[in-house]
Amino acid sequence: ALSEAYGMTGDPPLNQPAQYALNYIINNQGPTGGWGYGGPGNDTSVAGWQAIALKSGDMAYLRVPPKTVLGIRRFLDGVQAEGGAHYGYSSPAKGRIATTAIGLLCRMYTGWPNAHPSLTRGVQFVSRTGPSKSNMYYNYYATQVMFQYTSGEGPIWYKWNNVMRDYLVQTQDRLGHEAGSWKLGAYHGQGGRVYSTAMAAMVGRGVDVVFPL
Repeated sequence: ALSEAYGMTGDPPLNQPAQYALNYIINNQGPTGGWGYGGPGNDTSVAGWQAIALKSGDMAYLRVPPKTVLGIRRFLDGVQAEGGAHYGYSSPAKGRIATTAIGLLCRMYTGWPNAHPSLTRGVQFVSRTGPSKSNMYYNYYATQVMFQYTSGEGPIWYKWNNVMRDYLVQTQDRLGHEAGSWKLGAYHGQGGRVYSTAMAAMVGRGVDVVFPL
């Protein structure tokens, strides 16, 4: 959020707090190149959030060392399956939809071109799986993967977007003090309406550049 706010506004008072936040992430990267709950570790879920924050910071011209990006690549190598078309949680696994979406997005953020065969196979897997009606965490990452891969054009994107869009419109609450919010599926019990609404609102956000090295 700090990196996004600084990148969008250029507001000088946000520069130092945003860089300090990135420094915390950078300094807590583990020897495998990943992150875990509470610090260094080997956790695709946590690593995905850190990679997004670093990506945002890099786009805002904040300092992200190349060795940190290389570490992310090393971590992804350690949890990939099928040559990088699928990703596990803390070890290689095939068919895990959420961690696969995270891994594919991180691959794009750290330099894989759309022509990379493993990326193509991973996107095909996500496309066949389609949006989830119970897991907005997966939808958040998967929608970004689909948008990045297609640049928001073509039949693969339209197929995904139409289903995702219609589902979000249909499930948004319209009555009382809950109007405008969502209560959706997995992790709602932990995060409540704030979490569900934030995830729904962020679905579809995509960016089309990679870290410079």
